[in-house]
Amino acid sequence: MALFSLQELDIAEDPYILLIKNRIMEKVTGLMGEFEQSIQQLLKEEDILLPKEVNILNGKISKGENYKYLPYIMLDYPAFFTKKDILAFRSMFYWGHFVSFTIHLQGKYCEQYGEELIDEFSDREDVCFCVNESPWEYLYKPNNYKAITELTKAEMLLHQNNNHFIKFSVHVPVSHLPDSSEPMLNFYKEALSVISLNNNREMGVI
Repeated sequence: MALFSLQELDIAEDPYILLIKNRIMEKVTGLMGEFEQSIQQLLKEEDILLPKEVNILNGKISKGENYKYLPYIMLDYPAFFTKKDILAFRSMFYWGHFVSFTIHLQGKYCEQYGEELIDEFSDREDVCFCVNESPWEYLYKPNNYKAITELTKAEMLLHQNNNHFIKFSVHVPVSHLPDSSEPMLNFYKEALSVISLNNNREMGVI
């Protein structure tokens, strides 16, 4: 026979907990849509040049109930995914933990933009660098993310060469959710400007 704690029974008896949770998730989904619109506007205003294969027409919002037993919502925009090559700006709400903004480069995009982005973010104390061998972990733990200021450029390039991906990320507490658009745009704008400058240089525009 299953045993239940008094806390578990109290929660199971309260229908409003899940109703509130569902309302929060609906609002977060709407916020992700606002993020997408803000990024679209940024791309136009700053005349950002991305590789032609990268989807800038519409983002993809994904939801789940069980990333390490907790719900999440994330937006991939702008983004391009294949098994080998990835360029993705991923915004993520993770229940009870954080709102994160991550730039994921893999395959050929590491070679094109990796070192320049390392240089760009190297003195920003709020930016984390993924040190994990897997690119699909998101918790801010020492075996997954370290502050970029704690790492040398050589260490980051070695990680890139060994694992064929790099990830840069910033995050804010869930309590900052209503104001999270500003850090998202500041972080993404800096990265997008570096990528666009690189592409313009490659095309001989500048």
